[in-house]
Amino acid sequence: MKKILILFVALLAITVCNPAMGQTRKDKKAAKKAEWQTQQQQKAEENALLHQMKMDSIRNAQKAQEAKAKAEQEAAARAAYRNNTHQMPCQMYDNDEWFYATGVRQFPISHINNAPTATLRATQLLMRQKLSSMYKAVLRDYFDQMDVDAMSSTASHIESAGDNVIKATINDTYEVCRENTDPDASGKVYMYMTIKVSKKKFIDDVVKEITKETEMRVRFNEQKFREDAFKVFEKSNEEEYNDFKNENN
Repeated sequence: MKKILILFVALLAITVCNPAMGQTRKDKKAAKKAEWQTQQQQKAEENALLHQMKMDSIRNAQKAQEAKAKAEQEAAARAAYRNNTHQMPCQMYDNDEWFYATGVRQFPISHINNAPTATLRATQLLMRQKLSSMYKAVLRDYFDQMDVDAMSSTASHIESAGDNVIKATINDTYEVCRENTDPDASGKVYMYMTIKVSKKKFIDDVVKEITKETEMRVRFNEQKFREDAFKVFEKSNEEEYNDFKNENN
């Protein structure tokens, strides 16, 4: 009987202890799994960080290389521009018969079809500035010698007539020379263009505009005006030629 009792107690103890031991093993296994997962996550984060650092390094190296290449292209483009400017295709200088203006514009090769119109507009602006400057010089000489008050209605009419003729003249100008450079290292092209205006026709048109009014035909000294105009033009020719010689010495 005593043996049976001892056997019963032992069996009861095994029954009670086994679930606890099973639970302990389960907890240890779960803890190990959690630790492994944590380690794997840390490795993944470290690998991601290393990959990001590597990609940043590659991108920085590419940016530095691109910046260097761009700087070299711009330097080559500036050198090409200086060379082309020195040679200056289409360059023409005023003579006894003509005013000349030469313009240059830079374009991406993809815009070459629109380049002539834009270059013409830029060159016409240069011609307009030249004619305006010339006309102001003519007026100064004429007003001084004819004792015309610069604030008078006569002076205002003569000045306005010149402005109108200059505007009309510019609108009628067209290219007499056009040349393109080859694309430079950055894929850009320089376009050169020259336009011209007849000096005689310019003065003829101004005189015609001034003498539209009967009163002005009486007050206006056409012969003196023409003489002063061509004296100014001749002086300008000499100055432009001297500038050209100085640039090429």
